[in-house]
Amino acid sequence: MSRELYKPTPQADKRIAALENEIAILEKELLSAETELNTFTTQIRQQLQGQIIRIRELTDLYKKQKAAKKAKRLEQKKKGQNYREPKELRRSDNGIQSAEKAAKPDEQELKRLYKEAIRQVHPDKFTNEEPEISDRANALTVQLNAIYDAGDLEELQGFYEHIISGNAMSHVPYKPETVANPEALLDYLQKKQQELLAALNEIKTSQLFEVLKTYDNPLTFIPELRQQFDERIAVLEKRTRKGKNKA
Repeated sequence: MSRELYKPTPQADKRIAALENEIAILEKELLSAETELNTFTTQIRQQLQGQIIRIRELTDLYKKQKAAKKAKRLEQKKKGQNYREPKELRRSDNGIQSAEKAAKPDEQELKRLYKEAIRQVHPDKFTNEEPEISDRANALTVQLNAIYDAGDLEELQGFYEHIISGNAMSHVPYKPETVANPEALLDYLQKKQQELLAALNEIKTSQLFEVLKTYDNPLTFIPELRQQFDERIAVLEKRTRKGKNKA
């Protein structure tokens, strides 16, 4: 199927180009913040590995105990004279098939967009490139596969336009002549911008990132965190009545 290309309005053209630049800046900022936070998190895990494992063990034990109590209450309830088994909602096969058919996207268009997009970003094309480019191809392929597997045609159209425009692999100047559906691309870029802003805000408002930016020596936070973990362990041990071995 041939692509019918047309140039977007000047307003859309400028907005798309501006969004591409903003996204490039946000991606770099997010990568830097994630790297800082991941490095600090690794240092914390190394120092507090014993406490982390103990909390995980006690939490799992507490969940199992709660599940066992719930199952016991249900068995006791079943012995009551007024107990009735819950009836499952039933739908006819025809009803299920009709709903599935109504919700089914245009598979042919979905496959076409996927095949054209995957040819542009498949990791095999970038085996001899710099690691950054190869990693980006892998990330784009994973995202593309996820959208395709979800069967979201509208989402795939926007992501497809992002790839075909030439700005997915590297943020080169916007090329309107390569875009068949500027509205879909604009919609995708706006969503992408909001996702990046949300991810960046989540990191920047986290406690650990605040520690990184406000403590003269962020590693001095680890003893504070160890105390919090020990207090949490004490609470969990009391709840599970397993307080003999404290991490």
